[in-house]
Parts: sequence; structure tokens; C-alpha cells
Amino acid sequence: MRPLGETLPELARALRETPLEAGQASRLQEIAKRLHRLPPGRERDGLLAVVYLRLHQLLGREEHYLRGYSYARTARLEPARLWAERLGERG
Repeated sequence: MRPLGETLPELARALRETPLEAGQASRLQEIAKRLHRLPPGRERDGLLAVVYLRLHQLLGREEHYLRGYSYARTARLEPARLWAERLGERG
């Protein structure tokens, strides 16, 4: 896999290229850390929603679900919000 990068486009690419596998949780956490360094905005918040919802799927932590759902709502991205609500229904 390529390095993560620091810019929004680089981090978006890194997120797309990161498989949803347990061994990738640390990579997802690093992507989140780098996204938090960037200025808030719809795209950044949408990417954070995806990162945290993926972490929730991998690790099952409610904290990740709540962050992902919150960022999905903040970004006003309907697909991410609906995904978060479906994950919430599953428990």
C-alpha cells in the first residue's frame, strides 16, 4: 500500500485503498489522526465519518459509531448518515 499522505485528496485515496480487515484498524486510526489536523469542512468531516464507521465495523466500539454518526450528520452527507443509522440498528 502507498503511504498515507497529508492532504485531503491523499487521505481520501488512502481511505479508499484500505481494506476492511482487522489488521487495518491502526491504518484507519492514523488516517483519522491526520484528517483531524486539517481544517474542518464537509469533505474532511465526511471522510472522518467513513473512517469512524469502518473502525466501528472492525472493532465494535460504540465510541467509533457515535463519532462516525456525528461526523456524517455534520457533513450533511445523506449516504453516510443512512449507513450509520443502519449500523446503529444492528446494535
